[in-house]
Amino acid sequence: MRQNVGLTVSMAALALLTACGGSAGDTHPCTLSDAPAGIGVEVHPELANRVTDATLRACWDGTCRKRTLQLRETSSEEPATPGNPVMTTESAAATESPAARTPQTPEPFVWPGFAVVRDLPREPIHVTLVFKNQRGATVLDRQISLTPQPTYPNGRNCSPGGHQARLTVTGEGSLIPR
Repeated sequence: MRQNVGLTVSMAALALLTACGGSAGDTHPCTLSDAPAGIGVEVHPELANRVTDATLRACWDGTCRKRTLQLRETSSEEPATPGNPVMTTESAAATESPAARTPQTPEPFVWPGFAVVRDLPREPIHVTLVFKNQRGATVLDRQISLTPQPTYPNGRNCSPGGHQARLTVTGEGSLIPR
């Protein structure tokens, strides 16, 4: 009986994946892969090395989303201390009481230089980047307008993933859309 259930579940999964693959004439099957909506920021290494706090603010239609931005890779064992800041792309959560805490789950991978903005539209947005050094002094405060585009993680014949925009920050602090 147990083998029959396993076989039935396997066949159902295969049928679902086959149904997602498109028409019988397609040679490129669509998978369930997705791409997150967000803004990629590539910062010149000399400037990135001087930054300990980076924030990105994206605004459109009277709505703004503010995210902290990680500019370098960090390991999960690396502590976030004043001498070693670990910047992430999600806003800080409210403090919970010990009784309300749930068991910790592993943090999702955070790409350096990528701010997840789940509801990013495919229309012009206004982006503000603010970088600060270890003393809290502003190193960069610049604005740029960008238009996020859909991503196609499975190819253009498949449904699009999240909308994304990308920009480069030069060593002098100029913002260049990519």
